[in-house]
Amino acid sequence: MANRNERSGGAHAAGAHVRRAPEKGAEDSRSRRESTRGTDAQRSRPAPARRAETPRSRTDRAAEQSLDERRARLAAEQRREAARRAQEPEARQPRRTPSARARRRRRKKAGPVKTALAIILVLALLVLGALVYLAIHVSESPTNFPNVYLNGIDVGGLTPAQTLEKLNAAGWDADAAEPMVVTLPMDVRFELDRRSAGVALTAETAAAAAYRFGHSADAYQNLLHYFGSLTGKTDVALEFPALDQNYVREETEKAAAMFAVKVSGSGEPEVDLENAVIRAVKGAGELSLNTDAVVAGLSAALLDGQRSYSYEQIDGMPTMPDFDRLFTELDVEPQDAYFADDGSFTVIDDVVGCTFDVTGAKDAWQRAGLMETVEIPLTITEPAVTGESLRGLLFRDVLGYQTTTFASSGENRINNIKLAASKLDGLVLMPGETFSYNDTIGQRTKEAGFLEAGAYADGEVVQEIGGGICQVSSTLYCATLFANLETVSRTNHYFRVDYLPIGYDATVSWPKPDFKFRNNREYPIRIIAYTTNDTDLTIEIHGTNVDGSYVELTNATYVVFDTTYTNVQTGWGGQVTRHVYDASGNLINTINEPYGIYNKHAEDIDWPPEYYSGQTAANVDIPGGDAVIIYPGG
Repeated sequence: MANRNERSGGAHAAGAHVRRAPEKGAEDSRSRRESTRGTDAQRSRPAPARRAETPRSRTDRAAEQSLDERRARLAAEQRREAARRAQEPEARQPRRTPSARARRRRRKKAGPVKTALAIILVLALLVLGALVYLAIHVSESPTNFPNVYLNGIDVGGLTPAQTLEKLNAAGWDADAAEPMVVTLPMDVRFELDRRSAGVALTAETAAAAAYRFGHSADAYQNLLHYFGSLTGKTDVALEFPALDQNYVREETEKAAAMFAVKVSGSGEPEVDLENAVIRAVKGAGELSLNTDAVVAGLSAALLDGQRSYSYEQIDGMPTMPDFDRLFTELDVEPQDAYFADDGSFTVIDDVVGCTFDVTGAKDAWQRAGLMETVEIPLTITEPAVTGESLRGLLFRDVLGYQTTTFASSGENRINNIKLAASKLDGLVLMPGETFSYNDTIGQRTKEAGFLEAGAYADGEVVQEIGGGICQVSSTLYCATLFANLETVSRTNHYFRVDYLPIGYDATVSWPKPDFKFRNNREYPIRIIAYTTNDTDLTIEIHGTNVDGSYVELTNATYVVFDTTYTNVQTGWGGQVTRHVYDASGNLINTINEPYGIYNKHAEDIDWPPEYYSGQTAANVDIPGGDAVIIYPGG
């Protein structure tokens, strides 16, 4: 009995030591009591009969010895701890230790609670294990979750391949390809690919999205989706739109650029005199589009599943043109063009009369819509005489011209003809101005570029600087006759010339005789002189033939006889007459040009023998003509 109590007490002490570390004071007291109780019991009991020692008894004894050693060590530690505490400045209140009975009562009460907690823990572990298994199972399932839809199409429990087949049968791709039609102000329209925008899925992408719902790497999230699908429908196409804001903005900005082009320009009025209208585009260059607002509204419409979107707001306010200022600038009375009073025949341009109704212009602008072209009519009054018509009068007509040939002339004579013609070319004579051939050509010298060539001098043919220029003066004289210009001074040659008929020539020399004429017309004239192929000389006189009149020339040729030897011809007489006709062909004037005598060369006169005894030729009177003084000519 004593042995059983000791084993029981030892086991109890050992069990208490394992479950809980006792407090030092309590353990020390208990150890002393147990030690005293054990000793007294041993003294009161007779010594038991000695039994043979078994392995089990040896084990028990070793355990008891070990327990005693631990108790001794514990008691020593407690004594050291008590000594240490005694040395501290402030004594600590000893902790009250519950009695052994109280501990036993507590253990009896805690037993059922621990059991219940253990049961709950086991059940929780079982449930958790079941949930983990279920999460793994649903995450790896080959089919969609129940109650999964794609835009109203039930694809729950289907494999991705079955889902794709069902979507194709329902025409999914055709519906997804339908674009979003966007309308902006100023009739700017564009389309958005809803698939590119991320709000419409292709059949393959939709089938993959349906399977991806609940089959992610997060098993816990998959399990939540699974439980949710058991209790309600989930439309994956609506639940997972991935709007591509960059795509939406890029397409919107392209459309905004088209809008900007349509509202570009200037609102300033354009004056179109040719079509007698003022045009002004209302709001041009003043309107803008809020791209951010368009993107925001368009994004919301896409996410809402809409297939069209319209944005009508335009930023900016058009400014009415200053029609009053424009009226001040444009309003003018018509004025005819005219020539300047300084006699230069400079054309002062005409002024076109112009005006418009300012009040009507403002009303029309107010009624117009944005970017509408407002057209305001102009009242245009054309002048009776325009600057163009005046300029067209100057030198518009060839009043007269003459061509002569010098094909048989030598090189020097050709040079002189060309040089003289170049000095005449382009010369302009104003009305009333007198032309002088010598003043225009200048003295004929080598320094001026003239060369020696054949000329008439003192009734003889000689080599002279500038020989041949009389052909230029004669051609000019003939042209002035046809132009009906007034002859001021003209002398015929001493001998006949071979490039013009009698009466059409005009000889010159330095400083005289000179050839002069006056511009007796209302408008300036211009001389045009040129040579062709080094064989022909042409001189034209350009001016303004205001009445359409024209000139025809005739010439009369007479035989001149010697006054002593009346049967001897010494030359010819000649005279040119101008016959002036109006535009209808009626003769309105006749003008006789100066009469002239052309002598025969001495060797060509058939004088009688007695002539050589001292008779000479004399000036003669020609019936109907005037006495002519003969000068040496070139």
